[in-house]
Amino acid sequence: MRMLHTRRESIKDMLDSSGFVNVQSLVNRFQVSSETIRRDLEYLEREGVVKRIHGGAVSIRPRTAESAYHTRQQLRPGEKLAIAQAAAELIEDGDTVLLAPGTTALEVAGFLRRRRDLTVITNSLPAAMELANCPTVELFCLGGRVRGDDFSTTGITAVEHLGMFNASKLVLGIGGITPECGLTDPHMDEAGLLRAFIDKAQCVIGMADHSKFGTVSVYNVCPAHRLTHLITDSGTPWDQCQPYRDLGVQVHVVDPC
Repeated sequence: MRMLHTRRESIKDMLDSSGFVNVQSLVNRFQVSSETIRRDLEYLEREGVVKRIHGGAVSIRPRTAESAYHTRQQLRPGEKLAIAQAAAELIEDGDTVLLAPGTTALEVAGFLRRRRDLTVITNSLPAAMELANCPTVELFCLGGRVRGDDFSTTGITAVEHLGMFNASKLVLGIGGITPECGLTDPHMDEAGLLRAFIDKAQCVIGMADHSKFGTVSVYNVCPAHRLTHLITDSGTPWDQCQPYRDLGVQVHVVDPC
């Protein structure tokens, strides 16, 4: 019964984070049958938490932009901090860095204040604010339509603005990752912009805590082998990391702070 409660609470956390869950990704993550997951979603639907759709469910709980972002900030803070620090350690003085949005990316921005002669291009408004007064960082913030749930810019304007730049490294938080589907994201515009980011970067540094493994979101970002580095926490089982090593990705496993 305790495992049942924990699994359903974890599904609620995923819905709070992305607004959508996929039956097959939940099966892969929790190692249970699809019938078990469907019963979980039926239960959550009766609770008024989700609306079931073909292949998964969407959240129907009201979320304000501020509370949704704040909720994500509070999830697994020790894992996020350790992952962000490891990502920042891969950035060297003089690099030109694309920094994708997200709460882990905001932690990365804090560590980047220690670098010298750094150029940072980002569509994350919180990350831009974190770096705005840093004298050792030349900062560019992409224009575009503002997504209130992530405080980031997106859309065709952001893509066109990105066309002005080239970057040595990209740091991005991963919405979902599997060896078969690669990186995925629950937002269409964000996935499109992330694809453009990846095309611009020589080195792609992906960040994913253990909850993102086995998750498949709606929109494709890139194949898993496009990652240069994949940073996760020690809550990710070894057997879930190995397929990415087999694809040639450098996998870094860190202990939560």
